[in-house]
Amino acid sequence: MPKYLFISGSPRKGNMDFVLSDIFDSINGDKEMIILRGKNIKHCIGCLSCYNKPECVLQDDMKEILDMMRDSEILIIGTPNYFDNITGLLKDFIDRTLPLYTTSLIKGKKVILITVGGGKAEDSVKCITEATNGFIKYQKLVLIEVYGFQALNADELKKDPGINMKIESII
Repeated sequence: MPKYLFISGSPRKGNMDFVLSDIFDSINGDKEMIILRGKNIKHCIGCLSCYNKPECVLQDDMKEILDMMRDSEILIIGTPNYFDNITGLLKDFIDRTLPLYTTSLIKGKKVILITVGGGKAEDSVKCITEATNGFIKYQKLVLIEVYGFQALNADELKKDPGINMKIESII
């Protein structure tokens, strides 16, 4: 059975956490969840020290997260759509995966992206796919699928009577 790592890039508890939690609960087996808003993740300072040694000079929670990524087979990454882009939390996370760029430690890992936005789900999927393209490409990850949900208000998806069927179709 594959090991799943869920990563939520949402700065608030709402639709994204609801969707990721439902998917998480539906999977039997080895799985872990990281809520980025609860982690200490500093901004990348662009020093490039990690090019010589696959470690970051910044001391925060990213070392633990990078280890968890390395030990997982499937990454399920969720982000709300903010102005046709990923959240700042997720961008900081992506930037801080740079120490893995010169290695093959996460090469070939499978990725599923989940997005929630106030506009059409198809539009959010397109935007989030484009926004994460460099991350997927340069870390040599394998994008399996991108799923989008339409919701604007914090708990809107909990009230959607068809949401369980949509979520169950993901995994």
